[in-house]
Amino acid sequence: MPPFYLWLGLILLTLFTLAPVTYLLLSSLSPASELLSGRLIPATLTLMNYVRLFQGPSGAEYVHALRNSVAVSVWTTVFTIGIGIFAAYALAKIKFPLRTTSLFAILAMQLLPSISIIVPMYIMMREGISISIPFTGIVLYQSPPLLDTIAGLVVAYTTFSLPFAVWLMAGYFQTISRELEEAAYVDGCGRIGTMFRIIIPLSLPGIAATAIFTLLSAWDEFIFASAFTQTFAAKTLPVAIREFIGRHSIDWGLMNAGGFVASLPPVILSLLLYRYIVGGLSAGGVKE
Repeated sequence: MPPFYLWLGLILLTLFTLAPVTYLLLSSLSPASELLSGRLIPATLTLMNYVRLFQGPSGAEYVHALRNSVAVSVWTTVFTIGIGIFAAYALAKIKFPLRTTSLFAILAMQLLPSISIIVPMYIMMREGISISIPFTGIVLYQSPPLLDTIAGLVVAYTTFSLPFAVWLMAGYFQTISRELEEAAYVDGCGRIGTMFRIIIPLSLPGIAATAIFTLLSAWDEFIFASAFTQTFAAKTLPVAIREFIGRHSIDWGLMNAGGFVASLPPVILSLLLYRYIVGGLSAGGVKE
């Protein structure tokens, strides 16, 4: 039987964690008059806020923002994991000069505040991304302007998701036994074959955990989405919910209903994939 103070701490932690979510749900079911009165527990419950959210004048815009959030989050996760796997494998399994320094430099990029590069990134999005040969002026590729596009948000989110993904997957790859790779080399596998046949299958829990955190981070991001979007062609859910704040009034009912709906996918995803998150962060790979 656990001590009393452990049960007390667990109860306090549960209350502290669930209280804001519970109040958000109750507020989304409250009439406007009771919301403005400041009552914590409404006397009557109504679904009118959800009806207005999906069927009112703002319904189409909110649904479109929901689709944008899904598209941006999924594509950011795909690009982050696709690029990060190769970078993490190189940093974890291939010996080259300044490998450890490179790994810490990647971690340092994760510590950089996103607000510090929002101006140069805005200029890059406004003018489009160009790939050129240094010191020659020869442009190999010039993209169209990326402001107010889903592609622009995916590029921005991938930029900040990659350092975390590479660092996490590189640490997981390092736990996989070297002997397994050498056995694959003896059987005729090269670097790429070993990575896809040995490293990645054994690292699926760590890759899954990284993908989940990347997806959740892209789903909740607000700063870049607010700066790089002007219309609902590319606005995501956090920005759409902010739109319920007017110049002279705030629609608390729509804001609470929209916030609760936006919080459901991450919660459901975390509950369904909880074992992958825990396994990927704590279990490790096949030890040497």
